[in-house]
Amino acid sequence: MELQIPPPEKVPYAMRAMKTVALADGELDPTECALMEAAQKLFGVEIDIDPLPSITPQELAAEFTDPQLRWQLCHGLIVMALADGKSSKDEWEQVQAFARALEVESESFETLHKLAEGHFMAARIDVARHFFAREKMIERVKQDGFGWLATSVAALAGIIENKKLAEKYRALESYPENSLGKRYFEFIRGNEFQFPGERGGPPEPIILHDLTHTLGGYGTDPAGEMQVIGFHAGYRRENPFTWIFFGMMQFHMGVRVGLLAKGDTGHFNPDLMLKAIARGAAMNIDLTDSWDPWTVMDRDIDELRAEYGIAPGG
Repeated sequence: MELQIPPPEKVPYAMRAMKTVALADGELDPTECALMEAAQKLFGVEIDIDPLPSITPQELAAEFTDPQLRWQLCHGLIVMALADGKSSKDEWEQVQAFARALEVESESFETLHKLAEGHFMAARIDVARHFFAREKMIERVKQDGFGWLATSVAALAGIIENKKLAEKYRALESYPENSLGKRYFEFIRGNEFQFPGERGGPPEPIILHDLTHTLGGYGTDPAGEMQVIGFHAGYRRENPFTWIFFGMMQFHMGVRVGLLAKGDTGHFNPDLMLKAIARGAAMNIDLTDSWDPWTVMDRDIDELRAEYGIAPGG
């Protein structure tokens, strides 16, 4: 995700737009206030939110003319509409009004509309259609056929073990200390997860998510998952906002999207999420696009972090 910091003089207008969306349903939630404060930290400014007046779409459009800043702002307003853990029709209509004035088009607005209307299954399908795992699964089916898919699903269901594939991953235990492969092995075993090929293990493309955990240093509790999702969105070049929707729905709104975890609520920490997004956006590589981890599994993880532009943290 390209992350552009707006000029300081433009930030008050962005804050007014965020507040206008937040108040569309009649109240300003503490998490909505926290999101505005976190955005100010990211932008390097400090503004008193209480006296800020609302803003019209036309006023906002007059101040924000850069296409990238307009895109960022509109998607930030979507996050604001979800920050209180629900999506109202009033907030959706306000976001849509801003998007029309800023001339920003995105399928994310339609997904927000479905959530506001309570069409959760349709919103889940929207997110799934643009998720990296779906893309990778389709690529592998084209490459290895439906037999690969059937074997992967059977292993995930615990019906069979693909011994050859499982042994490939178990062998990572013998890799050099602090190598990516060894740290990934420790991450999987430390969390009592299974490797691809093992009974209950995920299809192989899912390792890109677990390797993102490993490289980013994020945990697997809901708070850690929300941060790694922001990190994913930051470095993702195509459809980055799909990750944000996934996290907000799965871990903040209680709408189950993923197959391996139930929906949960109240785990959106705006400050940590925005820090993770910024950290991912500073990277020079999209780990979900043409990256082959097996070419670097024996490399020192700290060297890889420096090479990929991953700042300390996590």
